[in-house]
Amino acid sequence: MGDDHHPILDAFLNAGGPLTMTGPLAEALKGEILQMDRAAGTALLAFDPGDQVLQTAGVIQGGIVAAMLDFAMALAAFSRLAPDKSFGTVSLTTNFLKPALPGRHLASARIDRMGARMIFASASLSKQGSESLIATATSVMAITSH
Repeated sequence: MGDDHHPILDAFLNAGGPLTMTGPLAEALKGEILQMDRAAGTALLAFDPGDQVLQTAGVIQGGIVAAMLDFAMALAAFSRLAPDKSFGTVSLTTNFLKPALPGRHLASARIDRMGARMIFASASLSKQGSESLIATATSVMAITSH
């Protein structure tokens, strides 16, 4: 890995603070990048999904919970990835610990191991202001060239 940053990390560093995530799903979930740390291989994201992702029981649908965790692990990967590289998720395992209620959530992710071809990451999701975990996830991502 060279000294050059991936464009996503550069955009975050140049923003000088929280960075609104782009893309239809990230925008619908009101995703924000709060922290990215290249040395640690970590990312902290915030989401405030609206009522359109609630099930009839008033909880956030499980696929949306998994998506928030997946976004966090992807950003942790981008924090360490060389600019000429990308990746694709090979596997995503999500553990639901309790229902995700409406409101702002924080997704924290880290790179557990990064090799030349594979990235192993983990993440957790909690409601902002609470340390109680809602869900955790692990992911394996395959590194590719552009």
